[in-house]
Amino acid sequence: MSLALTSLIVEADRCVACGLCLPHCPTYRKTGSEADSPRGRIQLMRAVALDIIPNNARFQEHIDLCLSCRSCETACPNNVNYGALLDSTRAQLMVKKSLLWRLAKPFIRYRALARILTWPLYLLQKIRLDGWLRLIPAAKLLPQLAQPATWSPFYPATRSKQGDVSLFLGCATSALDTPTLKASIYVLNQLGFDVHIPVEQTCCGSMARQMGDAAEAKKLVTINQASFNQAMPVLTVASGCGAGLNDYLTGYHIQDISAFLLSCDWSNIPIEPMNMTIYVQDPCSLRNVQKSSSAVYGLLKKIPQAEILALPGNSQCCGGAGAYMLSQRAMASSLRQDKLTVIATNKVTMLATSNIGCSLHIAQGLREQNLTISVLHPIQIIAKQMRFTGTI
Repeated sequence: MSLALTSLIVEADRCVACGLCLPHCPTYRKTGSEADSPRGRIQLMRAVALDIIPNNARFQEHIDLCLSCRSCETACPNNVNYGALLDSTRAQLMVKKSLLWRLAKPFIRYRALARILTWPLYLLQKIRLDGWLRLIPAAKLLPQLAQPATWSPFYPATRSKQGDVSLFLGCATSALDTPTLKASIYVLNQLGFDVHIPVEQTCCGSMARQMGDAAEAKKLVTINQASFNQAMPVLTVASGCGAGLNDYLTGYHIQDISAFLLSCDWSNIPIEPMNMTIYVQDPCSLRNVQKSSSAVYGLLKKIPQAEILALPGNSQCCGGAGAYMLSQRAMASSLRQDKLTVIATNKVTMLATSNIGCSLHIAQGLREQNLTISVLHPIQIIAKQMRFTGTI
């Protein structure tokens, strides 16, 4: 038996099957099946690792249905590292290197390739010839794209210098949400921070781990280790990236941008008032892994006259979860519908979320139901109130 499988079994044995995780698991709440609960999956992982039960399609279906939301970890009295168990299981017992994943890998690893792909999508949207793209399921997630950006390695502070930070671009965010990255640079510069963007940085590796490609995930971690300076904070705008980096990029100070900004000196920073209600959707990775969801509320409350409210049902995953929204469409849509119902019931007009996957997934559902609601990263909202025009 391999050392990795031995470690998996040792960690799995720490689960005492108390069941406190059950009400926190989105898939268990939907199916009612013990095999779709955290403790059930842990027992399945252990049994397969020990060759007690076969590693068959039925086993893999139950593991695949897991969102990796890690809500179970917040309820576990024994602090079982379910996230590590799941990653190890997918790497050791469920290695899936499909043709689609092999084709996507270069575009995830190399931002330059993703940028080349984004340009024709942007141009098609610009001349309104992108309608046929909606026939492709993955293309339905596309937002209205901004012009693909070429990032400078350095953006100097525009006020008295307070320090230096590195900004993590991410693969999906860099390709599909450049406005959030530009807003982040603007706000950080306004607060007196020099922003460094390492040219060689790459994907955090979460997508590769989700696909069971441990070798690719390790390569991505190695590239990022060589790219970032351990002496300065590494800020993430996508909570999924932050969670992945927190777990595997050891020795670096990884922080969600909202949490970092909340700790900064905001004196003499003009923020225009906004007389409206902003609802906040808590991404699972921000709440359960980075444990920084409260910072978003504190940051948005700096906007005068704005009312900041938590979206009811925030403890439940929206169903985005990286590639999950594409690979497990039925469950992802069911979980999203719960969010859409809450959004409609509360007459939400502006929704703030700190995860690109949540944003794309929820926005697609809103479009399908003809609901006109602004879904924005909290940094975009506060940057606009600081008179950010969209250019840096």
